Amino acid sequence: MRCLPKINAIYWLGLILASLFGANLGDFLGAGLGLGHLKGLPFLAAGFALVLLAERFLKPTSTLYFWAAVVISGAAAANVADAFHDFHIRLASVPSVCLLLAFMVIVWRARAPYAEEQGFIPVTSYYWATLIVAGVLGATAGDAAAYPLGFGDLGAVVVSAIPLTFLLSIGRKGLYSDLGFYWLAFVFVVATGATSGDLLAHSLGGFGLSTALSGAAFLAFVVIAYETRTCNRSFEVQTATSALS
Repeated sequence: MRCLPKINAIYWLGLILASLFGANLGDFLGAGLGLGHLKGLPFLAAGFALVLLAERFLKPTSTLYFWAAVVISGAAAANVADAFHDFHIRLASVPSVCLLLAFMVIVWRARAPYAEEQGFIPVTSYYWATLIVAGVLGATAGDAAAYPLGFGDLGAVVVSAIPLTFLLSIGRKGLYSDLGFYWLAFVFVVATGATSGDLLAHSLGGFGLSTALSGAAFLAFVVIAYETRTCNRSFEVQTATSALS
């Protein structure tokens, strides 16, 4: 991508809001529109492809393309996590997805080292594949905390937000763009955002309203935080992308 947001505190807040909106969007497609957890995936894949094509060929560049792709990927990951529930493997799937994510990060480190001090993660096709796996893990873990483990929606938000707050506080010392740290924090970001999305939807009593509200809040945040502040952008970073493109 030609325009990526810098990885800082604002970035992580954006990811939380994107995860919240993505979870609501996935639920809206699956339950609100009656597509189910898997039948909506082709529509999300088509939307993701359109975003990438638009980002590549349209001008001017904008971080909105990145954030739109994150939301769509989050919706897909949330629906895959919900599909695990349909097959009664929600809690059992957490260790296997965790191992898959660890393997992907190890492969990334081994095959594509990059300059971490530049403050960004190269956004390649491998990045998006890893994001989906991390999103599935975060959403599945959040759901498992809320229901099989009995914390409920609010309790699951707290359970995931506490370690996330700790990670982001220590990450300010230069760890934000470390691959291992980034994806570990991302898992807790998704767990916090997805469970917050569930809490919002259940509090409002409908997927449509919760999706509209979380979408409006996310869009307003991105426009204010990024489109009006060029200091939060990093242009043409793909000149330093890795071999895993």
